[in-house]
Amino acid sequence: MDLDGIRAYLGRIFREQRQGDEIVRLNEPEVFGLLQLAGLETAPAAFLPPAAEQSARTAWADQAQQLASASGGRLLLKVTGRRILHKTELGGVKILDAEVTENRKTLLAAADSLAEAVAGQGADADVEGILAEGFVPHTANRPGQEVLLSLRRDPAFGPVVVIGLGGTLTEWYGKGCRGESTLIFPAAGLTEDEVSRALGAHPLLRILCGPSRLYDQAPVEVGTLASAVCALAAVGRSLEEDQNAEWRLAEIEINPAVASSGRLVALDGVGALTTATAAAAGRPLARIANLLQPRSAVVLGVSARGDNPGRIILDNLCRSQGIPKDRLAVVHAREQEIAGVPCCRDVASLPGKFDLAVVAIPAEGALEAISDLVTHNKAESIILIPGGFAEAGRQDLAGEIERTLDESHRCGDGGPVLVGGNCLGIVSRDNYNTFFLPSYKLPFHPGLGENLAVISQSGAYLVTFASNYDGLISPRASISYGNQMDLTVSDFLAHFLEVPEVQVMACYVEGFRPDDGARFLELACRARDAGKRVIVFKAGRTALGAQAAASHTASLAGDYAVARACLESAGVTVADSLNHFEDLIMTFTLLAGKAVTGRRTGIISNAGFECSTVMDQLDGLELSRFDEGTQNLLDEILPGFAHRTNPIDCTPMTATDAFAAACGAILDCATVDAAILASVPVTPSLNNLPRATAGQHGEDLEDPASQPRQMIDRIDGSAKPAVVVVDSGSIYDPMCRMLLAAGIPVFRKIDRAARALSAFCAVAVR
Repeated sequence: MDLDGIRAYLGRIFREQRQGDEIVRLNEPEVFGLLQLAGLETAPAAFLPPAAEQSARTAWADQAQQLASASGGRLLLKVTGRRILHKTELGGVKILDAEVTENRKTLLAAADSLAEAVAGQGADADVEGILAEGFVPHTANRPGQEVLLSLRRDPAFGPVVVIGLGGTLTEWYGKGCRGESTLIFPAAGLTEDEVSRALGAHPLLRILCGPSRLYDQAPVEVGTLASAVCALAAVGRSLEEDQNAEWRLAEIEINPAVASSGRLVALDGVGALTTATAAAAGRPLARIANLLQPRSAVVLGVSARGDNPGRIILDNLCRSQGIPKDRLAVVHAREQEIAGVPCCRDVASLPGKFDLAVVAIPAEGALEAISDLVTHNKAESIILIPGGFAEAGRQDLAGEIERTLDESHRCGDGGPVLVGGNCLGIVSRDNYNTFFLPSYKLPFHPGLGENLAVISQSGAYLVTFASNYDGLISPRASISYGNQMDLTVSDFLAHFLEVPEVQVMACYVEGFRPDDGARFLELACRARDAGKRVIVFKAGRTALGAQAAASHTASLAGDYAVARACLESAGVTVADSLNHFEDLIMTFTLLAGKAVTGRRTGIISNAGFECSTVMDQLDGLELSRFDEGTQNLLDEILPGFAHRTNPIDCTPMTATDAFAAACGAILDCATVDAAILASVPVTPSLNNLPRATAGQHGEDLEDPASQPRQMIDRIDGSAKPAVVVVDSGSIYDPMCRMLLAAGIPVFRKIDRAARALSAFCAVAVR
């Protein structure tokens, strides 16, 4: 593969064709030239430029006749042009038979007629010539014969390679398979073994590289396909290396490449180059420590008489443990003091430099406030609260703030770091709270979660999480990062990688900044190698619009599909829904100290429907076979009417002591790596309700012999991960809170429990 030649080749096309546009498209002969430099086979072809001299036309006709002769007299003619993306719809494709191709004159006339037909539709400037292409034996529209193969540069994650079933039915396959007709591979670090394994496991794509009812022998060797994928990946990686290049490869798409006599041959292709954007200045990321653990703070935008966001933030800061009140200040043009905090008339008058500045001024005034903080060097870090920037159509205002910060990062001490705008603020556990919500509406009570950081683009999501888990899970940091004008989700991931106490990083992401996705992947790989867990909920699943080469790839592998594939390749656990996201956060946070040794799972329930349901929802968990000693013990513990093999159905008649003892036996079993301990608690056989004030019953969940207390003792005494299921109504909430407060994940449905535990145990098989 000639990587230097590819860079020079594409650079020349970009310089020659760029006419002030952001995108320079490649015509089909140029795409074929690139593929040949990459070592991929293309259909034999001859190109006839428009207005060619007679000698050139004659030479082309001779070549075309040779191509036809090699194909039994048949020849494919295609109009080409860098803006003609769908030739068939324009009538720009014609199949010629031997009667036409055997005569040079009729062959040239057919080429001229094809060009004129397209030009007659108003596409004169787009017609760049006619391509004569020899037939490559294959059966069109037959699964396993045609492949979609694409190299695409994702704006966030960089180059990715997409492979799928190709041809004119490409979109049909995609819709019929609900978007599961492709495989997406990040180019970075891709190997042929990885591609081969994925192709062999894919329910559709393995028809390309394995025998089936359609094919006694595979249409193409899996190694040939994997080699083609990795060749495109190598091109993508190579073109990313030159950070000073004025252009980037946006996309190269081959559709179809056909399996023919064991070869993979490209028949058609489109492509595009795009103008490169200047890299932003490096940011002083060490100042994230000032942001999350400040010892001084100033608030801009505080009302002296009403509860505006700035005043609520000030009141919350006054109650903070991490910032002494005498290290707080307010910028206010008229007041001398607000809420016992001294005021300065402007930023320039502030006494010294503050670790944290909170700007709660409406968007129109925020630019001046940030400029003053930068100019007078008054802040190590800034939280920009208000919205009204890019999300409200004020890209100009957002751009000015970003330029101000970028300039500060390029000189002096690097200037401040900024989180926001359009963010709710930050709650740093045991340090401070800058959410602009009063404590009586959103209290923060102590709970587990010192090992958790929640990093969310949505402030409102953080509110719901904090409220739902108040007193149970209290993250070390809850960060609303908003529009990412300066600090990005990857910056916070990088910070917490260096905080030993943080073992779980949960990220709610709506979008990545350009190239920040690729950095996120690098950091996620580091987190995985360090034994830390990264969870992502990626909002926004609408398909990517047909950009770049207006390609089939864009409709089949949109931004969500690319993001998910890239994230999972880096060991990130991707949540499918908000419920799943919170299930994963709870499970990973509370089980962080438990050893993951495998996926063999022991299950107990007192309800037959749970045992049946979980068998269909193991989601990758393996049902353990209890060893002989454990099976004998269970036979002694459980009543004779119980089903005592895995999953155990002990029925509602099993009493508290026997149920708890069976849970302990499962956890002690040498052939069990993890456990799901479930019960429908409404049976009077189990002691799990709070003590009754009127004597309706004799249960007391605070009794050491109660079901939750005994389960806590058994689970705490085991190094194995275990989750509990309590599938009943609100009167069992106290039982659930008791278990959660003890650090045990609790679910109200067994299928959700199995899915979350499976994700936690998945690290054992990576």
